[in-house]
Amino acid sequence: MRADYFQLVSKEIRQLSGVEATMSGYPMGQRLLELVKLRVSQINGCAFCVRLHTQQLRLLGESDQRIDLISVWEEAPCYTDRERTAFRWAEALTRLSNGEGVDEELYETAAREFSEEGICQLSMVVAMINTWNRLAVPFQTAPRYIDAFFKKPTAAV
Repeated sequence: MRADYFQLVSKEIRQLSGVEATMSGYPMGQRLLELVKLRVSQINGCAFCVRLHTQQLRLLGESDQRIDLISVWEEAPCYTDRERTAFRWAEALTRLSNGEGVDEELYETAAREFSEEGICQLSMVVAMINTWNRLAVPFQTAPRYIDAFFKKPTAAV
């Protein structure tokens, strides 16, 4: 059994949850934010967060097809140009260690699609889900916490 970071750094978890609550009001919409969180969690291999965001997407009325195909979004015809831009942005930020960074074309495309404020907000969402993934994966977050997320109105992970 691994350390229970929800208990051991509970103050920090509450603060991160507060940031999540703020981000839930971003104008790009909850479905897009959850799709981005799901995609980043897949890249990071976070089973807990993949399960959580899949469930949240279903509660938001997202189709099984769009949930199932997000790992192959580039080939799947069911995503909008806006969603594809968000996925490209999220993947670039998540894979910064590959040394590719964010090229000028992606930056300009994302800024046109979301505005400069919007890509800053999207970057916050990506940074936050990467933070949650980096807690959930090494500490093997227990699935029992997922039920707690759906019982409370606060946004987390």
